[in-house]
Amino acid sequence: MMQNRFLQTIGGTRGFLCGLLCLTGVACQQNTGTQNNTATQQESQLKATSQAGTQVVMKVQPHTYDDKQKTLISGDYADKQKIEVPPALSGQNKWFMFEGPVLENDKVAYRYYADKRHRFDIYGKKVSDLVMDTVSWDYHNIMDWGSDILKVGNSVGIGSPAILYQDSIYCLDTWDKKEIAVMSSGGSTSSIRTTFYGLTVGDQSMTIQQDWHLSTGDYHSTIELKRLDGDLPDNMRFATGIVKHLDDFTLETRDGKSVGYNWGKQSFHKQNLGMGIISDLDSGPRLHADKLSHVIVYDNSRTGVKYHFLSVWADGIGGIDTKEKFITEIGRSVQTLSKE
Repeated sequence: MMQNRFLQTIGGTRGFLCGLLCLTGVACQQNTGTQNNTATQQESQLKATSQAGTQVVMKVQPHTYDDKQKTLISGDYADKQKIEVPPALSGQNKWFMFEGPVLENDKVAYRYYADKRHRFDIYGKKVSDLVMDTVSWDYHNIMDWGSDILKVGNSVGIGSPAILYQDSIYCLDTWDKKEIAVMSSGGSTSSIRTTFYGLTVGDQSMTIQQDWHLSTGDYHSTIELKRLDGDLPDNMRFATGIVKHLDDFTLETRDGKSVGYNWGKQSFHKQNLGMGIISDLDSGPRLHADKLSHVIVYDNSRTGVKYHFLSVWADGIGGIDTKEKFITEIGRSVQTLSKE
């Protein structure tokens, strides 16, 4: 039996802690005056860990990736601080836990596919504890902890970085080498840096750096993009957006920020889900017509761009179950970002 096996469900904080304590051989007891001091200390340590602000989950299998055996699980998943993505890595693999790195806080979790797709999606959460390193591959079903709640396909998912070139949108999916490094994990903010070497768009080959941050208490996370070997060509601009599951999309200015958002039954399980993009006005955000995505292009982004994407699941934490409440949460995110 694998020591780090995934737990199928999280039955509340107490049940989760007891499950972990039992796996480590510590008795699960009621909180009495006679409880073993060692058990109490270990439970306190586990509780502190589970209630930490944020975490990065970046784990891979202990064997060399083979696309012919991409679903092979040969042992415990091992934490990685830095990894060069195997060029042959393909979708639906189980070599990379969750198929890519995850950023999680007490409100939400996001991940992107580490393979050529490089699209972001959402894990809706029903618990505030940090659980994404413990849940099973059955994450498409709604479990006690939550679920994968966004169908991405060939769209930009939520907040995926892209480049506009010759009136078409290109995600960062054609590269010679892709490195992922954990910049920080734990505490109030966790961050991941991804570097694309030999990223090709049209006749241009570039080195692009993506820094991604998530802080405790926020539904929004932050993306910073820049080209490391010069500016983007004059005929290219950075872009992003959200998948077009709904035709409705609003782009407006709120308290000095550009905000694009929608709300409706657009989750994987057809529950209400709000998604949005928040940007600085000086980056020149504008809507761009696209069949699969609500795309925002940044006209002033040749030297780089910074934007934020957020999501709120009506069945998740916080009781934000109406469009009006979602818009209020957007306003809170805008106020938070305006203070940075």
